[in-house]
Amino acid sequence: MLATLLIFSVNDTAYAADKSAVASAFLQNSTTTDPIVLSLQHFEQIQSYQVMVRSLSPPDDTKIIRYSYRKPGYVRMDFTEPHSGAVLIYNPVNGKVKLWPFGVGNFPVLSLSPTDSLIQDANGHRVDQSDFSVLLNNIRSLQHEGTTTPLGEDIIAGKSTLHLSVVGPEGKTVDAVHRYDIWLDKKSGFPAKVVSYALDGKMLETVFMDAMVINIHFPADFFAP
Repeated sequence: MLATLLIFSVNDTAYAADKSAVASAFLQNSTTTDPIVLSLQHFEQIQSYQVMVRSLSPPDDTKIIRYSYRKPGYVRMDFTEPHSGAVLIYNPVNGKVKLWPFGVGNFPVLSLSPTDSLIQDANGHRVDQSDFSVLLNNIRSLQHEGTTTPLGEDIIAGKSTLHLSVVGPEGKTVDAVHRYDIWLDKKSGFPAKVVSYALDGKMLETVFMDAMVINIHFPADFFAP
């Protein structure tokens, strides 16, 4: 019914050609040139973020969600499409998800497990496994014995991004994904666009992330209304 956001060694020679681009991006003082590692390092340094997520899945499944995250793992999703007004909140302390199908303050209020099929999408993505670090670690797993190809720079929603293609080794998938195309915002280091593909090459999902605010200060009751 409701979808979550998703999502070891790399070829240093391949990255050498893009070294100057990477050096001008996030975390310039890092000793690695792997943009995925840099992004994970940046995630370790932040406390919260909020981003607008637009997800497109074949044949015609569109989701628009305001996604909010605060460490150690609080997640809030405010839905615009589908189920306009629905709000879903995950509390990592008690491991429960609260769902307001018609908006906070309106009945009913459902208390669910993150594994409940009601709040998983067709690929089994879970709200408690939906932040940037999960996506980036999935990509890191495919990098192990796989291939990582820098594809230059693109402009996504007015932002300068670094485009990478990561393909897992033959026969390997992570959460049903064998290949990721990812565009990393060169300023924040976080994904601006991600396209995932199955083992047979079928496109699974395209996700755009915009209007990102890092280290946002949420109201005291934002994750516990």
